[in-house]
Amino acid sequence: MVELTIARALRLAVERNRPRPALVCGRRRLSFGELGELGNRVANALLAAGLKPGDRLGVMLPNSVEYVAVVYAAAQAGLVMMPLNYRLGGAEIAYPLSDGGARALIYAGQYRAEVDRARGSVPGLLTFAVGRASAADAGELLALAALQPSTAPAFEVRERDLFYLGYTSGTTGPPKGAMITQRNRALAVQLWALEYGVGSNDTALHVAPFHHTAPLTFTLTQLCMGGRVVILPRFDAVAVLRMLAAEGVTWAFMVPYMLNGLIAAVESQRRRVALRRLRFLISGGAALPTPTKLALLKVFPRLGLHEFYGATEAGIIANLEPRDQRRKVRCVGRPLRDVEVRIVLPGGTPAPPGVAGDIWVRSSTLFAGYYQAPAPTRRALRAGWATVGDIGRIDEQGYLYIVDRRKDVIKSGGVSVFPAEIEEVMLSHPGVLQAAVIGVPDARWGEAAHAVVVARPGHQPSGEELLTHCRRSLAGYKLPKSVEFRPSLPMSPAGKVLKRRLRARRLPAQAGALPPSDDEVAAD
Repeated sequence: MVELTIARALRLAVERNRPRPALVCGRRRLSFGELGELGNRVANALLAAGLKPGDRLGVMLPNSVEYVAVVYAAAQAGLVMMPLNYRLGGAEIAYPLSDGGARALIYAGQYRAEVDRARGSVPGLLTFAVGRASAADAGELLALAALQPSTAPAFEVRERDLFYLGYTSGTTGPPKGAMITQRNRALAVQLWALEYGVGSNDTALHVAPFHHTAPLTFTLTQLCMGGRVVILPRFDAVAVLRMLAAEGVTWAFMVPYMLNGLIAAVESQRRRVALRRLRFLISGGAALPTPTKLALLKVFPRLGLHEFYGATEAGIIANLEPRDQRRKVRCVGRPLRDVEVRIVLPGGTPAPPGVAGDIWVRSSTLFAGYYQAPAPTRRALRAGWATVGDIGRIDEQGYLYIVDRRKDVIKSGGVSVFPAEIEEVMLSHPGVLQAAVIGVPDARWGEAAHAVVVARPGHQPSGEELLTHCRRSLAGYKLPKSVEFRPSLPMSPAGKVLKRRLRARRLPAQAGALPPSDDEVAAD
């Protein structure tokens, strides 16, 4: 039986497309053959340094050719990748490395200060620099790789072997390591390619950080299909527009805040932006606000727009196709092929169509559990089904709607209030750029909704103005009891608001309390 592995999928892509272009990053261009040779040299260098198949390998690099080569190397050598957020500090780096039992870390030289701070908390950690190495490192990775053969390591990777250990963002608690197998990612790239129609003639642009599941897996999807990937190390809307045109990009994945920037960049151009080859955009990582979606469809009227719902633990769960964008408001689409979704009420009863409950998923791309965390694994995995703590509903046609995160739901006067619903209404106000709603202690209601708002440039809406706007669409018990204005919100690199940080600060001094609504007065 042939083992279904991402290692084999990548190797076959290299063998079949050796002379074809694979990667573009700045002035660097690699063919599939060159990518395979570099990846094999890196794999052999890591094995020569003492790493063994199954060892955990931390990776702290910006989007780059080297990042993709390290992924290829880890897959071929049977090493377990641990992608690390390069924005983290020393203690934050040390936690997943220590918790996951990392044997080695590959890092870019610009992150040395934080890596040095983390070393003491991870005894025996081997570090390899990309760029100038320090005395504490085992060496400079590319220099070590240049001394090794370009042939594949003599090791057979099995489909049940771990491919990477993906630590969750920790937006609602301490990060946990989701175990992803070789088989899991091999199936994911096939399902994703089928869903979006990705082929060998496509060119994908990726700018979201590779230490997140979606941008990395989308990159692997395009490579395994024999197509080209254009990499940008960081998001710059003007640079994205330029690369979309110059490289003949056919599709791209971006998170919502990037799409907002793209819209602004297009609107600032004095001439029409010609993107003749661009077929579709994919939005994910966080909910795409309706105003952003409508603006995107206006700016790119002939472009296909997809919006997916997914998680590190499950891959892509559902996708809203271009044909459904205008008729299915606040919807994330139907489950992908090979994905089953059910909505469960408290007590385990299946929810009827239109009724909200916990989202449970079953598919071939489910994770294998959380590393050394049996209690969270038991809560997340039951009889082949998994949940990541989201609440949703399914309509009569089988389309999925995300209501909110279970941990974000506000209990006000014994009634559940969903922050996502309030946020969507606030975002429809022309003066609001970003909005996040959290629950705060309230002497009267037990918990009350508190809105944190970032005003759109050139606008200065008041709290009362926003409340009046919300009253037109929301019942009184759902209205925020206070509004706070900030210049920005704490965001993860994936574009998710870090509500845990907002809750930790509670109500700052500048937050202005709003008067009760008429509905509240009547209820009293």
